[in-house]
Amino acid sequence: MSLTSQVQPIDAAYVLDADRGHHLDPLNFWVFDSGVGTPPTAAEITEHFRRRAPIYAELNRRFVAVPGHLDHAYWVADDLPVEQRILHDERVGLDWPALLDVLEDLAADSLDARETAWRLDIFHGVRDAPGATGPATVVVFRGNHSLISGPIVHPLWEAFYGQGTEPVHFPGLGPVEPRLNPVLAAARGLARAPRATIRYVRTIRAAVRDAKQAQTAGAAGSAPAPEITSTRLNRDPGDRRTVLVLRLGRVGSLPRNVTVTALALTTISLALQRYLTETEGRCPQDLTAFVTLAVGAAPESLGINRIGWTNVLLHPGVDAIPERAAAVQASLIESRETATAASLRRLTDAASIPSFVLPRELAASRRRLDARPAPRMHTALTSIRVKNTTPWALAGRPLLFGAGCPPLTSEATLIHGLFGLGDDLTLTVITSPDVMPDAQRYATLLEEAFADVLEEVRPGV
Repeated sequence: MSLTSQVQPIDAAYVLDADRGHHLDPLNFWVFDSGVGTPPTAAEITEHFRRRAPIYAELNRRFVAVPGHLDHAYWVADDLPVEQRILHDERVGLDWPALLDVLEDLAADSLDARETAWRLDIFHGVRDAPGATGPATVVVFRGNHSLISGPIVHPLWEAFYGQGTEPVHFPGLGPVEPRLNPVLAAARGLARAPRATIRYVRTIRAAVRDAKQAQTAGAAGSAPAPEITSTRLNRDPGDRRTVLVLRLGRVGSLPRNVTVTALALTTISLALQRYLTETEGRCPQDLTAFVTLAVGAAPESLGINRIGWTNVLLHPGVDAIPERAAAVQASLIESRETATAASLRRLTDAASIPSFVLPRELAASRRRLDARPAPRMHTALTSIRVKNTTPWALAGRPLLFGAGCPPLTSEATLIHGLFGLGDDLTLTVITSPDVMPDAQRYATLLEEAFADVLEEVRPGV
C-alpha cells in the first residue's frame, strides 16, 4: 500500500482524542549559542526559515475532516507564510528557569491541526542556558502529534538546521490535497464503506483467533499485562505541566551489556526508588517503565506514528548498581523482542479501522483504560538519537543542544525523554504539579543517580 493524502488512523487518533480534551502534542526545542558573537536578530531567524522553506515544505499541511466521519480525514496543503508560522516572543532576556515556565505553559496547550499542524516560538537572549557562553536563542517547535513523532525527529532537524539543499522527506507523510471538496470526499467514503467494513471484520476475527491460539500455546507476550502497585505517580495529572531539563553530556564508552537506553532506565530506577522512599516510605518492587520502540518493519504507509511500546521492570530490589543495570538491560531485551512483533500487528490492524468506527473505538479504548483496577506503569521513557553528522546551525549560530517533551497521558504522568546528539545526551522530564509537587527534588535525585550509575558501570573511568 502506497502513501496517500489521507490521514492514517494511528495519526488521526491524536486529533480526535484532543477533541475530547486528551491533548497529546509534544514539544521540541533547540538551544543555539552565539558565544562572544552577536545573537541572531528576529529578521535573520525569519530569513533563515524562509530560505529553508522549500526543504521542509512537506510539513506544510493541515488536517481536514470528512463530514460525518464518512471517510478518513485528508492532509490538505497549508500555505501559511513563514512570518505567520513564527512567533518572536516579546519577553527578551528570560533566564533559564523562566523559560522552563514558558515551556510548561506551551506543553499544557494543544495545537489544532485543523488550523495549522505546526508553529515555531522564538525566545531571544535567554540567560543561563545550560552550557551556553552567553545569551542563547531558543527555538520551540510545537507540532500536533498526528504530524510529529520519533521517526521524523532526525529529518526535522535536517530540514530546519542542516546543510542540505534538497527537500527532506518525512517518513510516513504522504502527499497533500491542494483543496478538499467535502461533498465529494463524503461520497467517496460512502462508496468505500462496504469494502472497508468487510476488511475490518476480517481483521478483528483474525486478531481474536490469533490471540486465542497464542494464549493456548503459552506464547511470550500473549498473557494480559500484569497489574502493578499504585503509587503517587498514578494520579490524574490535571491540566498543569512541569518541565525539567538535565544536560547529561557525553557518557563515553559503556560496557557491552549496557546500552544508553538501559543506562537511562537504571538512572530512573535509582532516582525513583529514592524519591518514592522519601515521599511514600517505600518503593514498590514491581517498579515499571513504559519504553517506546521503533518498529522498523512497519511500512511508511501506516502513518507517522509507527511506534510501539513495552513494559520494562526496573528491578529496584537489586541493590548493586552494575547488577541492576544488567537486570534492566535483560528485561529490556526480553520485552522488546515480544513487543516489537505485537506492535507491528497492532499498527497493521489499526490501519483497517473504518473512519466511521474510529471515534467509537477511541472512546471505547478510553473507557477500558479508565476502568482498569490497577496501573500498567509508573513512568515512561522515550529515547531518540540524532546523528551528529552535520554542523547544525540557526542563521550561522551553532546548535548547543536539542531535546523535546513527550506528551503526558492520563496514565503516563511522569515521562522522560532521552535525546542524543551523537553521544551528547539531554534528559527531559515532563510531569504535573498534581503528580509531583516537588519536581526539583526529583531533578536533584536524577542528577545524583546518573553520577552514581556512571561511576558503577564504568569503574576506573
